[in-house]
Order: sequence, then C-alpha cells, then structure tokens
Amino acid sequence: MKYRSRSDIVGLLLDAANGGGATKTKLMYKAYLSFNQLREFLTLLVENGLAVKKSKFESLN
Repeated sequence: MKYRSRSDIVGLLLDAANGGGATKTKLMYKAYLSFNQLREFLTLLVENGLAVKKSKFESLN
C-alpha cells in the first residue's frame, strides 16, 4: 500500500460515512485504519464540523 495524505484518508472516511449509519468498524475497514488512527481522524472531522457524533441512545427516544 502506498503512503496516503491526510486529505486522502479524510476523503475515504467521508465516502464510507456518506448516507449515515456508518459504524466505527465500517469506517475502519473502508479507510484501512487502525482504531487509534480512526479515533484521531474522527476527532478532527467532528471538530471541523465535517462529521456528527451520535450516541447509540439517541435513536431510542
């Protein structure tokens, strides 16, 4: 696998999350990231307003 830029990885994550309902596991496998890398990128996306973090319990209301 070649080296990827941060923007390439962000693009893969956004493509995988398109349409909603993406789990962390799905995002990890689609973007070829470890869990620690995924956490770092998700924090970056949420802080910049590109992704929304939902809890499991929001859908139960």
